[in-house]
Amino acid sequence: MKSVLFPTDLTLQSLYPVHEICRQAGGSKCNIYVIHTLEMPTSITDLLFLHGKKPYNKLHPEFLEAMDMLRTKYAAVINLLSFEFVWGNSGSFLRNYMEGHDIQSVYLMKDYDYKPGLPQSVNCIPALSRCKLPIVYVQKVHKQQHGKFTTLLLKNNLSHVVEE
Repeated sequence: MKSVLFPTDLTLQSLYPVHEICRQAGGSKCNIYVIHTLEMPTSITDLLFLHGKKPYNKLHPEFLEAMDMLRTKYAAVINLLSFEFVWGNSGSFLRNYMEGHDIQSVYLMKDYDYKPGLPQSVNCIPALSRCKLPIVYVQKVHKQQHGKFTTLLLKNNLSHVVEE
């Protein structure tokens, strides 16, 4: 079973790689790990209670609804569509995360400006770009289309994929 990872900036547009992942799966089941990286706390108190400090309550309801809609739409292909906040953006930490989840490839949106999303968000794109796994670049959708559920559900919006 194929396992892939892609980062999100917690916007609907950043979920578009799911379409290409499912299209490229060729009917076989896959595990999709969607991550958003957060800055590692520096105080001892924050580190002790690290697990309970993940800001799941700050996720926009539309983002969660979109994840559910994608799970339903691609139920025949998606074995697991998981979202997780990940502490840290160092290459070694992300490498351990990917090894632990048996990730075989990373999907990134080409020419997409990943926004912070939350005050404690950190950019993991440089570290993911340097990972030793195959990286698949997905062409971003047109600006007038992003942010709409109807566009998110259309699978033909992502027709250009470049592998590196």
